[in-house]
Amino acid sequence: MRLWLFVGSYYLKYFAIILFALEFFFIGIDSLQYADRFPDAANLILLFFVYDGLYALNYTLPISLLLGLVLFYIAFIRSNQYSALLAIGYSIKQILRPILCINLVLICIFIGLNATPFVYMQEKAQAIIYKDNSTNISENLLVKYNDDYVYFGKINPLLQSAQNVKIFTLTHNELSAVAQAKHALFEHKYWVLHDAISATLPTPLVLGQKGLHIENSALLKTLKGFHPKVLDTIYQNKPAVSITDALRSLHVLYRQHGDTKKVRAFLYVSIFLPFFVPLTAILIARYTPNLARYENLALLSLKFIILSLILWGLFFALGKFSIAGLFYPELGIVLPFGLLCGSALYHYKKLDARL
Repeated sequence: MRLWLFVGSYYLKYFAIILFALEFFFIGIDSLQYADRFPDAANLILLFFVYDGLYALNYTLPISLLLGLVLFYIAFIRSNQYSALLAIGYSIKQILRPILCINLVLICIFIGLNATPFVYMQEKAQAIIYKDNSTNISENLLVKYNDDYVYFGKINPLLQSAQNVKIFTLTHNELSAVAQAKHALFEHKYWVLHDAISATLPTPLVLGQKGLHIENSALLKTLKGFHPKVLDTIYQNKPAVSITDALRSLHVLYRQHGDTKKVRAFLYVSIFLPFFVPLTAILIARYTPNLARYENLALLSLKFIILSLILWGLFFALGKFSIAGLFYPELGIVLPFGLLCGSALYHYKKLDARL
């Protein structure tokens, strides 16, 4: 337990320093970018900083975990604490385990946050800058949901509202009903059409029988479970989608026999890719010398930093390419991740072999 507290606190110190430095750098760059668009209200500016900082965690957290590990090992070796722990009987695996556990806990928390609206912090930050929310609005979408074809003149998934909505319901491949409204909101798993006009066609059409029935409704609940973020996931090129919304979209696409490649890529990126951090940490531990005189520590730290940035950039790029449809997600994401996982497990078994 003492080893865990000692190594864990030492590592967390460097991780926190790098994380805060990268967060402030990211927020500072974005602040310069939007400086001429800042609102006059101080509370909105503060909210922008909070949202922007949370959005930045998608980039700063993984790389901070790795760069913190590099600094930890360099400082540990330079102060001879690493060699001292090895000399009194602790193995390399025992020293590495607290770091891997910290990485896994933080990664699992991060993945859990990716299943919540945390993912949409960038949209919320931009909504403060672009007051009309125009960056979130999609126009002229025609989609199929179960037996309905739905047309949205304008839809704002972030506000969960839509304008000029028309719903065409088919029964046995024949048009049976039409509903339309100028304004609709997504509430409690239903789309609620305000001041809706619905027309029901008789099926089958028989001359002399009951004809077209038109009805006006103040509120009309329809399209149960058709979450507005599903549209964002499938039809728009958004930089991020929550795991929950991606699973909803995957369910809808499977039911409609649609192409699930983009949604699968979102899920692989959100669930699998963050674990490249502890896998890379194993590779770094494998090639860390026991004593300072065995390596040039400045050159060694540069090598580890370059390795961390290359792996992070590689998986980040493969994830983006897979989401864009350039690669099958299983080939662009799962296969490279599997290769890294196999390599890391192989090196983990060899950690104490060099003592």
